[in-house]
Amino acid sequence: MTLSTHLSAATARTSAPSISSLMKLALERPEIVSLAAGFVDQQSLPIATTAHAAAQILGDEPAGRSALQYGTTIGDEALRAILVERLEVQHGVPPGTYRQAVGRTVLTTGSAQLIYLVGEALLDPGDIVIVESPTYFVFLGPLETRGARAIRTPIDEHGLQIDALEATLGRLRDEGLLEKVKLIYTIPEHANPTGISLADDRRKPLVDLVRRWSEKAGRRIYLLEDSAYHGLSYDHKEGRSLWSLDPEGETVILARTFSKTFSPGMKLGYGVLPKALVDPILALKGNHDFGTSNFVQKLVRLVLAGGEYDRHVEHLRALYARKCDVFVEALERYFAPIRDRVSWTRPNGGLYVWMTLPEEVDAGFDGPLFARCLAEGVIYVPGEFAFAPEPTAAPRHHLRLSFGVPDEATLAEGARRLAEAVRATLRPAPDE
Repeated sequence: MTLSTHLSAATARTSAPSISSLMKLALERPEIVSLAAGFVDQQSLPIATTAHAAAQILGDEPAGRSALQYGTTIGDEALRAILVERLEVQHGVPPGTYRQAVGRTVLTTGSAQLIYLVGEALLDPGDIVIVESPTYFVFLGPLETRGARAIRTPIDEHGLQIDALEATLGRLRDEGLLEKVKLIYTIPEHANPTGISLADDRRKPLVDLVRRWSEKAGRRIYLLEDSAYHGLSYDHKEGRSLWSLDPEGETVILARTFSKTFSPGMKLGYGVLPKALVDPILALKGNHDFGTSNFVQKLVRLVLAGGEYDRHVEHLRALYARKCDVFVEALERYFAPIRDRVSWTRPNGGLYVWMTLPEEVDAGFDGPLFARCLAEGVIYVPGEFAFAPEPTAAPRHHLRLSFGVPDEATLAEGARRLAEAVRATLRPAPDE
């Protein structure tokens, strides 16, 4: 007799990750140019720096034993203090200004764990999270698991549109749903998937808007600032974090990670939490893992204190700036014959370009473009995955392109193959 397995409602709600098949395809067919995975440049990974730091820790017997023991749920206090001091330097405030934030800073297993914990702490089935349109598609997965509704609000070339967000909140209020809105999610620097950054003059108005609507709702609406790409600006100073514009520490959840700027394999992130969320999130995290890898925390503390981390980030900025230039210039060259029908973003940091095709082009896995791209030997992430399911069906004529992994020659070849596939897929223009 074969017995069935009765899975939880949360498991039943959860779809398989949308790009798992792309990662499998890239591994099985190495001849394909992958513009899909948002991985970091393989050659840039800090092997020597990491080996040196690990040797320092393990070469000191008391320090080594400490690093190999359990840590605390909230994380290494000395590292948390360094991270808060770095926030003070970033924002040009006197030392000690943010000292009270050390107790609200938690170290997590990548920023993904922090984001999951925030959802676990705040969201019940039917609750609402407002996200940018488009947004980081991996974020939509935990919302699905929690049974929350993800509702999108527009962006433009300067990031999230404040007036449009106000209109979205107003519509939800008119529908009697404001009390269900728990969270607003934004990526203010070099967003995944668009590469767009939130304009400086929209940052304080965004924080003020969320505070104002919290008062209208009669309870706190939180603003989750996913700052995964902070530090990867090519040639300009990044704007103030949204967190720094919330001096009371009641509205903004700051999420950052070392995955893009140092090593994704270490899986270390951190968050600075509003006061009301510290104890609930630590209680949940204790059930997850008792605390993030103590050894990794000690190692990252060492490379931060010694300056190796900042030197590595400086190298990454130059590397990705050059890759971006090569890739965008190749797009300009190979898409020139159809440039009036195709557009894309030009990021000033991060790892992504967002391409928009005519609306009649179906860029989904089952559409003609993806099949043609496979024939040409190039893959991308269909943009439809980056749109929340409400209020309307996701558009299917966008592509997310990542230039993080391929070398410069491969990026140029990938742009050529992509252009060939798009040109072959497009219907003739009316005057052709």
